Formats: sequence, C-alpha cells, structure tokens
Amino acid sequence: MMYAIEDVGPETLDIFLRCLHVEEPPDPVMMDLRAEWHHRMKEHGLRAKVLRQDDGQIAGMFQYIPIEHSNYLGEGLMAILCMWVHGYEHYIGDVQGRGMGRLMLEEVERDSRASGFKGVAVWGKDFPYWNPISFYEHMGYERVDQSGQDVLAWKRFTPDALPPQFPRQKKDLPDTPDKVNLAVFDSGWCGGGVYFRNVVVANAVKGLDDKIDLLNVDTSDRALLDEWGISSGLYIDGEPFGQDGPPLNAEKLRAVILARYAVLEEEDR
Repeated sequence: MMYAIEDVGPETLDIFLRCLHVEEPPDPVMMDLRAEWHHRMKEHGLRAKVLRQDDGQIAGMFQYIPIEHSNYLGEGLMAILCMWVHGYEHYIGDVQGRGMGRLMLEEVERDSRASGFKGVAVWGKDFPYWNPISFYEHMGYERVDQSGQDVLAWKRFTPDALPPQFPRQKKDLPDTPDKVNLAVFDSGWCGGGVYFRNVVVANAVKGLDDKIDLLNVDTSDRALLDEWGISSGLYIDGEPFGQDGPPLNAEKLRAVILARYAVLEEEDR
C-alpha cells in the first residue's frame, strides 16, 4: 500500500473536521464550530493534512500550528495538536501499526525545519491505548513537562531552542455558595472537546440555572488561555472531573450535577 500526504481541501474538509468519524451523521453545531476554528487558525499558520491510501481512502489526519497559537507555552516551535491513524471498526477498519504515524510525523518535522522553526512540541498520554507519548519517544522526542496523564515532549532542531511547557492554572475557579460550580475549557482543535463544551454541557445544564454556576471558556482565544492558565477540561467545584475517563454524555453529567446539588441541599437542612 502506498500513501500520499495532502493539505486538507474542499474534498477532505468534512472527514477532517469529523476526525475520520463517518459512521454516523455529525453534529451540526460541532461541525460549524470546528469549521470556524479551522478557518480562523489557518490565518495563524495552522497546517491541516490528511494521509490518503492509494485506493483513495483517507487513513490518517494531523494538524499542527506555531506554538504561540497553540494550547502550549513556548516560542519559535511548531506544536502538533493531534495526529490520528484510523483505528475504528467502521469505514476502512483499523489500519494502525503500518507506519503511517511515522510518515505523518516525518512530514511535520520536514515542514517545520523548512519553515525555520527551532523544534517540534507534541503532547501525549502516559498510557498505551490513546495517543501514547511512547510513540514520540521512540521517534526521538524527549519529555519536558507533565500534567496528570498528559505529557509534553519535544524534538529540538537548534541549540538555542527553549523547551515548551504546559500552562498552569492562574485563577481560582468559581465558588458560588449553595450551587454546583462548573467550569469547562476547550481550545477548539478537537471535535470531541468542541462537542462536549458546546453540546453535551449545554444539554446537561438545561433548566438548572438555579442549581449551577457555569463558566464556559474558549481558550482558542490566547488572551483567555493566558488569563486562566487552563487549556481544556471540565472542573466541578474547583476540581478536575473525568479528565482521563470515558467521555461523559449529557445524561451522566446531569446526574452528577443533581447528585451534588442534593448533597448541598442536605447540608443546608
């Protein structure tokens, strides 16, 4: 099997915005927001690309951007936001483990060097089943920062390059008495994160205005990322919630909120 790397264009924009999920109709809110983010970030140097098999099917996708417009901290580096080889049962099936990740990473490095960047930064997880940082370490990347299960690694191209960092929380989250305090942050690059912040949370809190205090922050606005020091995640009563577990749907999140509110009511009696 031969592969070709292409910039995302009109023919491939839909499957790219859907993160290769073609098994069901996409959520229109998520798609509109992803498309708006994609268009806006192209003006800041976003590279969005797909990997096409010689049978015409799209087998992988990746996107990267100058770190100054990413959800990491750093200077003069290129930052990989995501890199994904199709691993689902639908569409073309699981095609991971065939060297496509290496091809995509080599393209990022080639492009970054040619564009004058001092290195590449990438995040991954400290477990094997989703975006494992061990893949990048195998490709010569070194760990430089960690936040929970999230690991930041980089490959330096020039001796004057400085290592990237994760942002660190700078402000206290809402703490309204007698309410469940929710804060949700998302930078817009991931379809799952966009869907959660704008669809799941919205549906979960319908009709609960008297029970919750909700902070909803779009950290693709770099000023807001710098202000809060949090790039993504759900926080309930000031603590991270469900960061590395299975995705929450609206029903489960609503149940969590109501259970916490019931505790508050009991304490007030």
